[in-house]
Amino acid sequence: MASQSNAITMGPLEYWHILLRRKWLALAIIFACVGGGGIVSTMSPDSYRSSTLILVESQKIPEDYVKALVGPSIEERLSSLQQQIMSRTLLNQVIREFNLYPDILRRDGNEAVIERVRKDIKVVTNATRSQRGNIDAFEISFAHKNPQMAMKVTANLASQFIDENLRSREQRVEGASEFIEQELVMAKERLESQERALSMFKTKYMGELPEQVAANLSALDRLSLQQGGTIDALQRAADRLALVEKTFKEYEALTSPTAGMGQGSGGTFTGDPSVLRLRELEKTLTALASEYKDNYPDIIALKQEIKALKAEIGRMHFTKEGKPIDTYLRELVRQREELKLEIAALKDRILRIKDQIREYEARVEMAPAREQELMILERDYGNLRENYRSLLDKKLNARLSGNLEKRQKGEQFRILDPANLPEKPEKLDRLKIMLMSLALGCGLGVGGVVALESYRPVFRRSDEIESYLKLRVLASIPNFGSVADRTQKLFLGSATAASATDVMNGRLLPVRRHDDKRNGSHQDKSSKGKGGLPAVKTRDLSGKSGTGRQLDLIAKWSPSSVVAEQFRVAAARLVLLQSGKGSGVTVITSAVKDEGKSVVAANLAYVLARNLGKPTLLIDVDLKSPTVHHCMGTRNFPGLRDVLEGGRPVDSCLHRAGELPLWVLPSGVASGRTLELSDIHKLAELLTELRKQYEHIIIDAPPILPLADMHMLAGIADTIVLVVRAGLTPRTVVEKAVRTIGGPSNPCIILNGLEAAGVPYYMQESYGTISDEKEVGSA
Repeated sequence: MASQSNAITMGPLEYWHILLRRKWLALAIIFACVGGGGIVSTMSPDSYRSSTLILVESQKIPEDYVKALVGPSIEERLSSLQQQIMSRTLLNQVIREFNLYPDILRRDGNEAVIERVRKDIKVVTNATRSQRGNIDAFEISFAHKNPQMAMKVTANLASQFIDENLRSREQRVEGASEFIEQELVMAKERLESQERALSMFKTKYMGELPEQVAANLSALDRLSLQQGGTIDALQRAADRLALVEKTFKEYEALTSPTAGMGQGSGGTFTGDPSVLRLRELEKTLTALASEYKDNYPDIIALKQEIKALKAEIGRMHFTKEGKPIDTYLRELVRQREELKLEIAALKDRILRIKDQIREYEARVEMAPAREQELMILERDYGNLRENYRSLLDKKLNARLSGNLEKRQKGEQFRILDPANLPEKPEKLDRLKIMLMSLALGCGLGVGGVVALESYRPVFRRSDEIESYLKLRVLASIPNFGSVADRTQKLFLGSATAASATDVMNGRLLPVRRHDDKRNGSHQDKSSKGKGGLPAVKTRDLSGKSGTGRQLDLIAKWSPSSVVAEQFRVAAARLVLLQSGKGSGVTVITSAVKDEGKSVVAANLAYVLARNLGKPTLLIDVDLKSPTVHHCMGTRNFPGLRDVLEGGRPVDSCLHRAGELPLWVLPSGVASGRTLELSDIHKLAELLTELRKQYEHIIIDAPPILPLADMHMLAGIADTIVLVVRAGLTPRTVVEKAVRTIGGPSNPCIILNGLEAAGVPYYMQESYGTISDEKEVGSA
């Protein structure tokens, strides 16, 4: 189902078709507007227009010395002055001073008088321009029915223009000077603030500035040399310390107090427990050192314990021997301690040098970032400084320009031609009024027609249905008026052409007629013909009953027409749609009455039988308003009512259409009742039997919305065909009908009564040269 998002978009061609359909309404609106414009132009009173020419004098002092501060061009200033003169305040003064339009004031009020005065005032610039491109002069005029009044008001307006120009120029200069002074103060504050920010930046990042990069690199080179020299000195001190330590140990071993005590045969003292303990600790230290690093906690503890034990053994040795410490040993100890202190100092110096190197390296690395920040600060400072200098120059120029305006040496307005006394009324631009009236009429006419068309949207082309409803369109049937003349000649002959024209002229559906209530002989007997089809009596389609309706059988009377061709297209698509399903039941219906469903059903059935050679049965189930028997030229009795209500055999109620494999089951004499649920069951059983005899069963069903019959018929249909009247049936009605009915699938659409403007070019002429007379004769 279509949604609101599927709204149909119309192009220029669609709007043109709308305009053609409602051309008389559009023309009426256009003529009314043009006529109104003519009346207005004829009845307008004469008016006299007085004008004055004002010269624009340029500045007396060359602009190379003093530059004017007025700013806008003369055109812009004229527009501004005109707005001021046209203001309500100034116009009220002019109206009260000259008592303008007292009749309008009494009738419509002060606002109407102001609008009238605004319309009568004109300001026109002179076509001649100076070498600089500025306007040299402009003209002010005022129109009034009294020439004296027109001259006085024009002179007053000219003086107001001159006064307002002087006042405006002085205000502009004063305003510019005041503005420049304020901007200068703010620019100075911003400049000083930027200077402070620049100074603080240099102080904060001293050493990291771009200009200090060379000094930092030189310091890095110097520190690198110092670091190398210090490392060499440290290495030399370490070598000396190692030599002293070696000498000390050798000398200590020679003079050890344990050397002469308890020595065995190998010269080793074994009786002192401290010495034994020292040797055990040294062995343990050697074992741990082979597995762990020097910073291992147990190794550190063992070293401390060994050191303490050695000191204790030394004291014990000195005490036992009772001798003073050797001077050579003391010298070795002193050298060792000095070297240790020297090494510690060198290491500390190396650390300090490394810290300094890292600091200078960080300064060098930060230099690009500081350079970027400093560049931004200096750029802003430069811009602010240039702005401050520029404002200083402008302040001086503004002071000079102010003095220039006060002494009236600048650009001025001077009256060149005073206001004249008009002798002849101005010509009314009647052509302009008529053109405006025509434009207004065209706008209202076209807009009204489009608005009227949009108020009640309808379907006019098949692509609109496909895009809006998303349903298949079997065919688009043009209006029968295109073949009415040929059909009436073939059917009625020249004697009845006039009456046929009344019936068929431009209409798809003639006025609905009452049912054929003539009593005739009933066909009580039935027999089987060829192919198992019932052989019944044939009724000539050219009979007199339902003559007007028989003309609607276009497929018979004008088979080579575009209308008949579209019925053949619909029949072919219907056959393809139902292919593989065996016998198909097609229900032809519409949303409301007078859509042409009965005519579509009759022509579709005729084409299936005549052109496709399919055994076809046409059933009229529209019991309240039967029409099929008129179109087919058969009687309406006996019919479907007799089968459903009286139990009459269906074969005895069939009417064959000529020699074609086409049979008609009319509705029967109308009784005013509609289909009931029991009738639907009987009809379903009847269709089950008829499917065995006919390949196609076409049912002309009642409309969907007025009656409930179609709700019950939808369940027995294989295909539902919804007939939509082009340009007549509202879209909302069709959409509601599609939502209302059920059925096996979405219904198909036949767009009926297509107007000539909506017929595609490829459907406007029939294909082939076969005459309708031969086709009708062969039928």
